[in-house]
Amino acid sequence: MGYSKIIEALSSDPLVIKIVLFDTKIRAYYTENAFLDIFYNEETNRYDFALIYNDKRILGWDNAPHHRQVSTHPHHKHEFGVLYESDLEGDITSDIQKVLTYIKVFIKQHHIGKD
Repeated sequence: MGYSKIIEALSSDPLVIKIVLFDTKIRAYYTENAFLDIFYNEETNRYDFALIYNDKRILGWDNAPHHRQVSTHPHHKHEFGVLYESDLEGDITSDIQKVLTYIKVFIKQHHIGKD
């Protein structure tokens, strides 16, 4: 069920040009060298969203139980290697919308894919 909600959200995002399914993740391409990797385990509710650009993770959210210093633990965000609190809550349906909305602004702000 979780992956179907993710694919539905990605399919309706006009910035996503291609969606590829792997055994354990979904990859959504924004450009040839910018894509979002999504891992979601419905049984454990673990997730990882990683925006990769030119082979580097530049933005990501996950709920791995590290970074206990973050007030939103275990939910946290990485942006250009800096750790931040996250507004994700582990509800894949609402979280995917928050991620896609943030990425839309992030790509525009940082001129991702405008090489």
